[in-house]
Amino acid sequence: MQPQNHQPREFSEHITAVSADFMKIFNQSQVAEKLGLSEIAGPGYRKSLEFLIKDYSISKKPEASDDIKQKLLSKVIKDYVTDTKIKSTASRAAWLGNDETHYYRKWEDKDIKDLKILIELTVRWIESEELTRIYVEDMP
Repeated sequence: MQPQNHQPREFSEHITAVSADFMKIFNQSQVAEKLGLSEIAGPGYRKSLEFLIKDYSISKKPEASDDIKQKLLSKVIKDYVTDTKIKSTASRAAWLGNDETHYYRKWEDKDIKDLKILIELTVRWIESEELTRIYVEDMP
């Protein structure tokens, strides 16, 4: 069952290339949220972030793929994400995502709206990093 007016979120070709699973999980989370399933949507957004960050990290360090897949999200962010902007927004999104999955909330004044904003920022920083790399390589 899907809301009749739901339009899946379109992501750039750069995000599509990094993680198609992220996009699928993110869009399923949006559907859950639109259906009023807020207790399911939050953990779904958290899962989408994990796929985005792990797939992004694997794209940067394919030789570390097995290690990245097995580590907790926070360790992957700490050990494999080198861009400070991506690291800072992804870390905070992970904190809020964990609040969506655990009994106790650390961030009482934050909610799913903040989680989605931080995921969006993370997506934009990844896109920015990739576009910068492309243009620097094209225009040495």
